Amino acid sequence: MSPVLVLARNEGERLARNPAIWVSLVPTALWVRSDRRVGQAEDQLFLLVGYGLLLPGFVMVVAVVLATLRSRLERSDELLNTLAVGPDRRSIGHVASTIFCGAIGLVATIAIYLALSPSRDLGAWDPGTRRIVTIPRPNVAQLLQGPAAVVAVAAFVIACVRWVPTWLVLLPLGFLLMVQGLFAGFYHGLTTDGVRWLYPLNTGVVNGEWSGCTPDGFECSLAVSGFDTTTPWWHLGYLSALVVWF
Repeated sequence: MSPVLVLARNEGERLARNPAIWVSLVPTALWVRSDRRVGQAEDQLFLLVGYGLLLPGFVMVVAVVLATLRSRLERSDELLNTLAVGPDRRSIGHVASTIFCGAIGLVATIAIYLALSPSRDLGAWDPGTRRIVTIPRPNVAQLLQGPAAVVAVAAFVIACVRWVPTWLVLLPLGFLLMVQGLFAGFYHGLTTDGVRWLYPLNTGVVNGEWSGCTPDGFECSLAVSGFDTTTPWWHLGYLSALVVWF
């Protein structure tokens, strides 16, 4: 077995045994339990398309960063540089280990799907536009979006810490996580355009333009024309390409 595969397997097993990762899934489990009682279609959509992995994904990325920086933090870079396997191949090994992150995310997504047991439609959703919208059950591409996004973000962070070898890269990552969760996720008030598919996660909600919004008016509404179930397949290819590029 090549050194790259050995490193990938060892680091992947470290990730799988990391208790912090499994503890970070507890809030997601509580979210699923609460949503199962209430039966809110919008929350179920968020959980199934990957937003339930926001916190666990961030914890996994932190673990990957610390693993990549381990030799620097332990001041053993000079010792490792004497080996035949250089830092470039070690970086590839760390990126390959993120497959375990994707596997953990996939297991969590399957567990969420089984817990919610979605039918053909998730249910009715009132986006506050005086029009009730029926949310369809996410397709396979949308279900795989969360695990694929975790791998892509982890690969991106590995590239960052190789260029700027410090854990401080996690600070802007936390801010980007907030942007993904709020403005590009839970908040549906943004007009749909192609730029939103550049984010790791997308709900697939297709919004139009705001209309009737005046200082004295009460007819302000945002058109919701439906849900995009085709672009998520291209989005998976986009996330895979990002991993290779990073």
